[in-house]
Amino acid sequence: MVPTFPLLCLHEEAKPYCYLVENTRDLSYCNLAGYYSSQRKPELYFDAAGRKFRRKLKLKRNFGKWQKVLTYFYWGSIPVESEWYIVGNYRFKELQEQVDRCVKADDDVMTQFIEPDHLTLLVQQARHFEDLYMVLNGAIYNFEDDDSIVA
Repeated sequence: MVPTFPLLCLHEEAKPYCYLVENTRDLSYCNLAGYYSSQRKPELYFDAAGRKFRRKLKLKRNFGKWQKVLTYFYWGSIPVESEWYIVGNYRFKELQEQVDRCVKADDDVMTQFIEPDHLTLLVQQARHFEDLYMVLNGAIYNFEDDDSIVA
């Protein structure tokens, strides 16, 4: 089953971070290091329909030993296929808490154009996935163009 796009992707690391995924095209390429990392620690994806997904990546071609070495240096991205599987459903409050953890752990990536406290407030005020998506998209990616999120 394929998730409903757009998605919010969460990396569950020591310092968690998240990003937005607009469509399947955004996930059709990755670098080889990212491919191997996703095999060990798959990302968690949240969709607007209230479902959590993970994906298993499959390379669209095989690489020999030397090609794998060269891929780290010369080929920035390689084509991959995604095999999606549902982890379960989520409550919106759970998603807000996950994003809040990412904002607190952020190292001026999500908060480069907006203060962390203000972004946390906007995340807490979101009522559903679309609100949260709009807040993150507006605050992080095109803050200067959106007057509605200025305190």
